[in-house]
Order: sequence, then structure tokens, then C-alpha cells
Amino acid sequence: MRLTGLARRAFLLLCIAGAAPAPMAGNPASPDMPAIALSRHPEGRWAVRYVLPVPARQLVFVRADARGTRARDWTALDPDFQLVVENGVEVVRRRDGAPFTQAVFTMPTRYVTLDKDYAPFAPFGDGGLLVHSGRFHACAERCPEVGMGRPVRWRVRLMPSAGEHAIVGGQVVAAVDFLDGDDGTSLYVGKATPVETADVLAVIDQAMPDGIRQRLQSLLPRLMALYARELGALQAKPMLFASRDAAHPGGGHGYQGGTLPGQVFMHIYGDHPAFATPAFAARMDAFFAHEAAHMYQHYPATDQAASWIHEGGADALAAVALQQLGESDPAAIGVRLRDARDSCATSLAAGPLAEAGERGDFDAYYRCGLVLQMAVDAAVRRASGGQCGLFCVWRDFQARVRGGAPWTGATFIEAARKRGGDGAADFLMAVTNGKPGTPGKLMADGMAAAGLPPAPPKN
Repeated sequence: MRLTGLARRAFLLLCIAGAAPAPMAGNPASPDMPAIALSRHPEGRWAVRYVLPVPARQLVFVRADARGTRARDWTALDPDFQLVVENGVEVVRRRDGAPFTQAVFTMPTRYVTLDKDYAPFAPFGDGGLLVHSGRFHACAERCPEVGMGRPVRWRVRLMPSAGEHAIVGGQVVAAVDFLDGDDGTSLYVGKATPVETADVLAVIDQAMPDGIRQRLQSLLPRLMALYARELGALQAKPMLFASRDAAHPGGGHGYQGGTLPGQVFMHIYGDHPAFATPAFAARMDAFFAHEAAHMYQHYPATDQAASWIHEGGADALAAVALQQLGESDPAAIGVRLRDARDSCATSLAAGPLAEAGERGDFDAYYRCGLVLQMAVDAAVRRASGGQCGLFCVWRDFQARVRGGAPWTGATFIEAARKRGGDGAADFLMAVTNGKPGTPGKLMADGMAAAGLPPAPPKN
């Protein structure tokens, strides 16, 4: 997980695992969980109403924040209620300790950066809003332990104001009423007309910097169509959101992106000259291409040592996709591969790639995985006369997994061997499982043997 800022890895990348919004019919909410109703409130605020099925003495939030952002920002409509932080957990109670069945709070729709978590609101410059439902999950008395009993479900309702619509589950709707669980989902509410094709539903803020907005409007439909063509269409239409809050009231500037089931979102807040540069626009392209690739990988919860497959793979699939769409700079890719090669060699000098996560070097799975899978792409293109590349290997790999093979490095390497030959497969084995005496030479030789162009020298 990486947090906001203008550094190289400045995205909040959270787990894609979980459940998308579920329909109401035949799938009831958990009987002991409060219903949650969200709506706009006067003076630019929003309101949340909790309705409990039976009286309780307290509400406990699932996604607690030890810094107490709710206690600071939320205001109870009834002054007899209070929201306090106890041992890092935010709790709602009546001041007299009596049980209750309803509690209503209002709050500003200010974007806040949280420690490895989603912001409750991401404002759009045109007045729209992205709401993270998971920040409103709360339990009566106490929350059940993860993995205990049946999954917890909340009934979530959201009523847009007149002239607005909502977007949930890949659909534009007049109002929201669904079952929510796990990490929650992002709900759009506003007036923006989404960019919609057979493969994607995207909302791109008109307040985004012109260069970014125009690029995303052109890129996202083509990108998702390419992924669907190469790796198969998704069961539900994916959603992509890009928002901009130039008048961020909290001071400062930055950007933060994330993923939830079936959706990718990026928020830019405050103002900075870098936001208008081509380099930043290219970074946004890479972010959406990487996160969208994850949707088509269909990876399960895997052993950490296999993370180079999906994380490095998402980087590589994104790079290949942007190349095929004519939206990448070959020189920039060369620099990126050179830096990834050198960083990977440094990681391997400290120990095997399989143990990188245990050493606290999870980024090694990105760096080494990118180099390995770009080498596979080059080897397969050379072996096939340009008729196949990394996407072919991924299709073969996924077919093997569907056929019962485990999602492991060994399975991926055999798919690479079939398409790219022994040399490419042996390079993957040496990097992922070996203990090279000269990792820098191993990386350089493996890339050259695969047919990757020489890396540009450092300045």
C-alpha cells in the first residue's frame, strides 16, 4: 500500500478482493446490522442516518481511524448523541447511556487522506461526489470478528438530489438501494454524463487538467476494449472515476488512487504546476492501465512470493497495452526498465525474490516482475514473428489455472516456456527461485537474450 504525494509510487493500491454490490432480492441484510441512508444536507454537507433493528447502547465503526476524523468532522443532529474515540475505535453513544434505534449525523464532503484507507468523499469540480460506502459501515454494540459466521451485509440507500443521478454496480440509476459488505464500494452521485461503452463506464471530471481529461476520455474506452479483447470481457461493466478538487479546503496538494471490486478511482486535490505536465498525464495513464489490468487477471489470494505474477504483471500488461494503443514513449519505457532492472538486482543481492516480502521489500515484486514479464513479451514476439506477446502468455496461464493448475510461478513459467522457449523460462526461474552470485549480470544478460533493446545509460 502506498500513499498520496508526488513521489514515484504515490497510489493507494488496496486489495481488489471482495464483493460487488448485491441486489436486495433473496439476499437479506444481516439482521443485527443497522440500515444506512445517505443524502445531501443543506450548506454543502451530507447526512447519514443509521436505523437499528433493535435498540443498542452504541454503534462501533468497522473502519476505525485512530486520528478521529469522524469525531472531528461529524455533527450529531441530536445533541444528546456523541461520537468519541476510545482505544483507537470511534463509537457513537447517547450521552445518558440509554439505548437507541436511530442516529443521524452530518459532515462536510471534504477529502481527507487516511492511513492506508479510502477517503469517505472525493469531490468533483462540477459538484459531483464519489462516496465510499465502507467508511459508513457500523455495527450495533460490537462488530463480529473477521471470518466468524456468515458475511456481514448492510442495507445502503443513497438518494440523489433533483437533477442528479447515481452510479453503482456499473449502472446509472435514479437512486441507490443495495446490500453492501466487505470493503464497501464507491458510489457516484452528480450530474456528469459518463463515458460509456460495452467495456467500461467512466466518469472524468470536467475540472481535471485539460491534458489529463482529454487523454483519459480518449484512452479509457480503447484501453478497456483492448483488455476485453485480449483477456475476455468481464461479467460486470467496470467503472473508472477521475476527480479533481482544485479548491481543496484542507490545504496542500496531492493525488490518491485506489481500487475496489469492479472499479478504479483517482482523485487529485489542491493545485500544483506538475498536474499540468505531460509527465503527470502519462503517470495517470499508467495508473489506470495498471489497475484496470488487475480486473482482467482474476487472481486469487495467493502466496506473497507469487506477487511478481500479478503486480509485476499488471505493470507489464499496462506497458504493453499502452504500446499497442500508441500511447507510450519508448524512451520512457527504456528508462523505466533500466531502473527496474537495477532495483531488482539490488533486491536479489539481499536474498531470493521469493523472500523479498519477508524482508519488507514488497516493491521487488513490482520491479522484478515488470522486467521478467517484459522480457517474456519480447521473447514471445521474436519467437512468433510478432504474432503473439505477453497477452498470449497470460491467456495460456489463465487457461491452465482454469484447468486446475495452481496460481504459482511454476505454472506461469511453463506458459512462458511454451510461447517463448527455454531461454525465457530459464531466466524467470533464475530470478524467481535462484540465488544469483552476480544479480546485475543475470538481469542484463536475461533481458538481452530475450530481445529487449539495450537500456539507455544513466545521465
